[in-house]
Amino acid sequence: MVQTLCTSGNHEELKCGVHAAAVALAGLMAAYNIAACCFRSDRHLRVNALVYALAAGWEIKQTVHHFNHISAAPAPGPATLRPAA
Repeated sequence: MVQTLCTSGNHEELKCGVHAAAVALAGLMAAYNIAACCFRSDRHLRVNALVYALAAGWEIKQTVHHFNHISAAPAPGPATLRPAA
């Protein structure tokens, strides 16, 4: 089952959704750390903000990658359906 899930072209909607959720979470964490930097001058908050912003960017790239696989897949129609044998 894992091999089927991880194969390119399979379950792209699920993979896109997981990465989109990761974008939301990383973006929220980056926003929190950026806001906290405004009130406290702790170095770790700046580092966290940078790390989470980079993670959000990476997850956006992955989300777009899986979304493009969904968009590129041919829609099932009369020409792609095969008659039952």
